[in-house]
Amino acid sequence: MAAIALENSGHNIFSVFMIRENTGGIIMVQILSKRPKKLNSFIKCVDKVMRVLLVTIVGALTCGVIISVFLRYIFHISFAWSEEIISIFFVASTFLGAALGVREKENIAINLNFDKLSPSISKAIRIIALIVIIIVSLFFFIYSIIWISHVGSIPSVCTGIRCGIYYSIVPISFAITIFYSIINIIAEFVHIDQPEEFMANRNAKKKTVSEEKCI
Repeated sequence: MAAIALENSGHNIFSVFMIRENTGGIIMVQILSKRPKKLNSFIKCVDKVMRVLLVTIVGALTCGVIISVFLRYIFHISFAWSEEIISIFFVASTFLGAALGVREKENIAINLNFDKLSPSISKAIRIIALIVIIIVSLFFFIYSIIWISHVGSIPSVCTGIRCGIYYSIVPISFAITIFYSIINIIAEFVHIDQPEEFMANRNAKKKTVSEEKCI
């Protein structure tokens, strides 16, 4: 008995079969697992919401900075509340972008030469790194909730909005980071669809490496 994995990237299908040798050749006898469609659909939905949200925030941030600079240096007009909103957009884009970076495997990390390691050791290192990210994110998630419970009811000086609404981006972003880290751990054992950006970057890197080898 032996196991074989078949993947069709064009149709996004992944199945694992048990096969056995017979006098007439190799016969597939049982499908053991398939691509988790519901989980992949849910992850894609979360990815889409995150991208739309980040594009909206970055767009609003860009427009806000341009308008603020134009008013300040052309008409000598400045609004304190606009500066505060721009700062919040900047913080939100940073925290949410970092969370999405975990999903796309673009988070800050120490790159090791995994090609020289066995697949099992490489997988173990990746899982340990993700567990560390989960532990650190959980720590910040818990203490950010405690922090907001103490100072969240204080209104902002410029806008009058409660600070807790602004600070909520911290636990939200770390919760998303935990979610994506868990998904990446699951992806080490079950086929999880990767983001289009990640696949494009990986293919580009492979192409660059191949061109360098040819040179």
